[in-house]
Amino acid sequence: MPNIDSVAVHGLGNMGLPLARRIARAFPARVSDPDPARVAAAAEFGARPVGGPEDLARLSVVVLCLPKPEVSRAVLREIAPRLPEGCVVVETSTVNPDDIAESARLLAPFGLRIVDASILAGVSQMEAGTATLLIGGDPAALADCQPVLDAIAEKQINFGALGSGAAAKVINNAVAHAVMVVVAEAGAMATAAEVDIENLIGLLSDPQMGLHRPLTHRYAERIVTGNYAGGMPLGAARKDSELALNLAQTHRVPLFAIQAAHSVYEMAVGAGYAANDYAVIARLFEGWGTPTVPPGSNKN
Repeated sequence: MPNIDSVAVHGLGNMGLPLARRIARAFPARVSDPDPARVAAAAEFGARPVGGPEDLARLSVVVLCLPKPEVSRAVLREIAPRLPEGCVVVETSTVNPDDIAESARLLAPFGLRIVDASILAGVSQMEAGTATLLIGGDPAALADCQPVLDAIAEKQINFGALGSGAAAKVINNAVAHAVMVVVAEAGAMATAAEVDIENLIGLLSDPQMGLHRPLTHRYAERIVTGNYAGGMPLGAARKDSELALNLAQTHRVPLFAIQAAHSVYEMAVGAGYAANDYAVIARLFEGWGTPTVPPGSNKN
């Protein structure tokens, strides 16, 4: 296990404060935040403020939990010249891979390394220790800060290269936010059509139904393997999509996400894929030069 003398947490907002509390249970912890009240709150669980250059020079790991990428970079510009060579920065803030890469370039001249460990959780999950870290970075750097990652959250998913954990969180959130619009539209249509909402929730949450099957069957079992034979034909899926648009129009329910999704089915039918399983919409993205799985993943 690497020798970790001291860990600093920069950013003590809603997520940063419970994160710092978890780290302080395992390591001598320093904290920094523009709000003195938050720094005082951290003192209650034994974390001390980051003081002068001598404090920075003793740090083994620096954890960032900040509101914007530019804030993270501003903090790194200030502290990087004073951190010891080999120190690892753990970026837990929600950022894009380009932001991680820019921070890495900023740190490199000082012999410092960075990994991304995006937090997938709410505050209560962080407090309870049930948060998930989505991780990316050089294996050696990850090994050197692994005890700190373990102190933050037991559940960790390593996505590989630097920035991949950050990308995974952005993608996860994008899916959740888009699905939220779809679910709101579904609820509006159901209410207008006098469909029992509790039964609808049960239907959509069934592992074999609407919310799960596109991922667990059509993406995982068809798109990843390139198998579009049989199954539900794209032409039938397009017809069902039209029925949903007609239902919404009948009840004067405005649609945004579902209406936009219908365009993809129209394009795929126009491309000649009507007889294939409707997961074949992935072929459109391949034609646009943006495959939905890495080259070589498809078995067929």
